[in-house]
Amino acid sequence: MENFDEYIDVLIARHLAGETASDEDVELQAWVAQSPQNQRYFADLQAIWQRSMSAKPTASRPVDTEAALRKVKTRVGTGGHFRVSPIQLGYWWRAAAAMALLLTAVYFLWLRTPPVPATVIAATDAHLIETLSDGSVITLAPRSGLTVIKDFNTRERRLRMHGEAYFEVKSDTTRPFVVEIQTLEVRVVGTAFKVDEASNPGQVIVAVAEGKVRVSTREQLLLLQAGESAVYDKQRDILSRLNASQNPLMENRMLQFDATPLRDVVRQVEMLYDIKVTLKNKNLEHCILTARYNNLPPERVLDLIAESFSLQLIKVDNGAYILDGAGCGE
Repeated sequence: MENFDEYIDVLIARHLAGETASDEDVELQAWVAQSPQNQRYFADLQAIWQRSMSAKPTASRPVDTEAALRKVKTRVGTGGHFRVSPIQLGYWWRAAAAMALLLTAVYFLWLRTPPVPATVIAATDAHLIETLSDGSVITLAPRSGLTVIKDFNTRERRLRMHGEAYFEVKSDTTRPFVVEIQTLEVRVVGTAFKVDEASNPGQVIVAVAEGKVRVSTREQLLLLQAGESAVYDKQRDILSRLNASQNPLMENRMLQFDATPLRDVVRQVEMLYDIKVTLKNKNLEHCILTARYNNLPPERVLDLIAESFSLQLIKVDNGAYILDGAGCGE
């Protein structure tokens, strides 16, 4: 990381401490926008500040915070290329205190905290639902798995997968969610989508239920929106967009649920049959379903789901469906 001058350091500290005036905030925003290096530097300090508010680790040796504070005060008062008036001095000292806190947080969180190790999650013969540390929910199909890369949820949320999985990504504009499947990369901020490389060993299918997804290889990039899908040919290294009639996922109409929340059941039905299903009562989202449906028409699948929870299935004029009822049928 390149060295930034002390004036910017203090300005950032005052901003994080809530001490900056509106014109100073404008100045800081302009500096941040000047280069990617400035953006990363500001983001790093902001992340440390946010962590220091909640993290209270026990140090293995004492940290001289006062010495750090005196050092920063000395730099602010005598060094650098700018002058500080007596009227401003109180503000700068508060900013110096903020910087001292940042320095201490650097010690605790960067130097003393071990990196988060990689984590492997695998499904055996049944669907597996996992909630990641960022709040995202992943439903793994049988015999599928993923590796959560170490330091997940720091600068980004990256994982590698094989098989088939459905993702409900917690929205976070500062930490992109990235799924790797060999040379294919799927990048999102917050959305729901499905990745399948199990149905056809030579292909990877990406289908989007909500939001937007960026799918890319070394030389190709596609932006998919809700209801759209793409296929990646591994051997030919070709990424192409699909329409609903070409979607290979429609060929295998097999659904298996093992203690799956009804909100996830509905989304998988929507993706498989390219239909819209609404749970009228929000309490139904948390009902748990264990069932298997093999090559059934969409309306028959919904009928069976409705029977499982004593619900009413309503077909709307535009081809959509509504599941309505008081609860989970218990």
